[in-house]
Amino acid sequence: MPRPRRSDVLTAFRKNALLEAARRVFGQAGFEAATIDEIARAAGVAKGTVYLYYRSKRSIYWAALHEGIVELDTLTSARVRGAATVQDAVRAFILTKVEYFDERREFFRIYVREMSGQVVRPAYGHTDFKPLYQRQIRLLQGVLGSANARREIRSVDRAQVAGAIVDLTRGLVTRRLMKQRRRAAAADVDSLVDLLWRGLRRKDR
Repeated sequence: MPRPRRSDVLTAFRKNALLEAARRVFGQAGFEAATIDEIARAAGVAKGTVYLYYRSKRSIYWAALHEGIVELDTLTSARVRGAATVQDAVRAFILTKVEYFDERREFFRIYVREMSGQVVRPAYGHTDFKPLYQRQIRLLQGVLGSANARREIRSVDRAQVAGAIVDLTRGLVTRRLMKQRRRAAAADVDSLVDLLWRGLRRKDR
């Protein structure tokens, strides 16, 4: 396998630095108030360097959001599919998201703002956001469908339950970010999973 060229490594490094800076700036200021100048300062580069890789504020905003969503989706999917039981899969789904956003608070703010914007002004949202969001819903639907077929859980509307889990997870992340002192993520997640499992499990088990 050929070694990567120095120019490719440098490009990847600069892009990562710019996207990290963009997430911080957009997360703190919001899209409208954020500027390319602020992103460049946060990344420690000249303003012109930003435009070498991203043609506009909108393009670097979406790149920062897209990369985070794809990374989270990949991590979540791997952990959910590696779970031994449906209860473990639901726990893995929630815990992965909570831990990811605990470490990336600015990214969570961007994510929530984009989601809200898609509801309020759908014509202005990025067309790829909804499919990426729905991928997570389908992941949960698959887990619930398989568990239902094996009679591990009671019969439920998979779409509604999957949507509820996603919404409850987002609510848990929001509450944790609003607290100055937070208990361990696993403790909060276990409480939520216990509540969900009481509704999902079969009465004869």
